[in-house]
Amino acid sequence: MSTATPNAPLVRVCLVRPHLEALPDFALPAGFDLRPYQPGDRDRWVGIVHAADPFLPISVATHEAAFGQDAKSLAERQQFLVAPDRQLIGTATAWHGEGGRWQGWGRVHWLAVVPAWQGKGLGKALLGATLRRLRELGYTRAYLITESVRFAAIRLYLQFGFAPDLTQVADRAAWRDLRNRGVPVQIPADDTTEPS
Repeated sequence: MSTATPNAPLVRVCLVRPHLEALPDFALPAGFDLRPYQPGDRDRWVGIVHAADPFLPISVATHEAAFGQDAKSLAERQQFLVAPDRQLIGTATAWHGEGGRWQGWGRVHWLAVVPAWQGKGLGKALLGATLRRLRELGYTRAYLITESVRFAAIRLYLQFGFAPDLTQVADRAAWRDLRNRGVPVQIPADDTTEPS
């Protein structure tokens, strides 16, 4: 889900899902499974995320900066997508908001599927499982941050009920650009409210 589209400006955009009700349900195809983080999975996470976006500088330090080192918390929140041959081919984390305006929000963090396995509905199943996990952890709403060049991922998030966060003027410009590039996004003319 991380593969970027070339020749587009790289701008961070935020999407919000104001509730975790009526989540789309996409089952994993037969033979695939999800499993929680296990000790030693940091290197596996790096491999998956790097494969999904080889232009990002990804390392074990990236994982530690994003998630810390609490194995219990990671086991509760980070999932890996397992192929029929038992290889790990995807990951996503049902993380927590980073404080400030996101205090109390759940965060879909670092969703990635290895390119050879993209386009098979696995990202949908992984995203659905991550949102359900957030709900199980007690969250009632979710957000995520991505880059505007990730057209396929943004389309997926919109399909799952996420909407553009339009709290900043720069955010509106990025979403207008995405709409002009064919991403089916609604941008209300007067929406300047901040998530509560």
